[in-house]
Amino acid sequence: MNFPKAIAALIKWADDYPSRYQLDCIRLRANGRNVYAEACDGTRLCRLTWDCAGEELDYRLPRKALARALRSVGVTPDGYHASLNGDVTVYGKKSGATVKPEELERWPDTERVLYPEPGSDPILLSVRELRDLGRAAIKAGETGVFVKVDEVSAKLNAKYVRDLGETAIQCGYDNLAAVTKDKKSAVHFWAEGDVRLETVIMPMLDPKEYA
Repeated sequence: MNFPKAIAALIKWADDYPSRYQLDCIRLRANGRNVYAEACDGTRLCRLTWDCAGEELDYRLPRKALARALRSVGVTPDGYHASLNGDVTVYGKKSGATVKPEELERWPDTERVLYPEPGSDPILLSVRELRDLGRAAIKAGETGVFVKVDEVSAKLNAKYVRDLGETAIQCGYDNLAAVTKDKKSAVHFWAEGDVRLETVIMPMLDPKEYA
């Protein structure tokens, strides 16, 4: 199985904070036709999907172990290769490294929130502008940044905006489609290609403004 380069960026989307879900991992799932890897921290979700024939699996890969494995093997221009035989052995430009999956007990119903409402009319946003917007806000000590999606200015976590741009760049995209209903609603971003990228980010809500 091939792993896209962006799977390394996906690790940032997971969360170590204890909750009723196992969010300190990357979920890797294949249905025999394609495979997706997704990560969630409770307020944002990112899924990468690519073609992969023959495999059927559902793995929970601890994010820290996967991060160490990817760093140790080194990325190739085509990403990584993985051997699946109970454990997951990742290969790159150097040697291989093994990640032991853990049993997946509880995972959010990501299908329910991943897709925008039917009939939504998206706009295109530059991924490098999103990345730079997030980086500039972080450098300035700001936690949030406004992202304009059509007529809506959504206040999003600056770190999330930076990670979104960096992940999209790793997938090879210049632009993302974006849509939201209003400034209280989730913002959906996506792009289609060899590696489909789908993300959902909840806005930062000011208790005074939304009381």
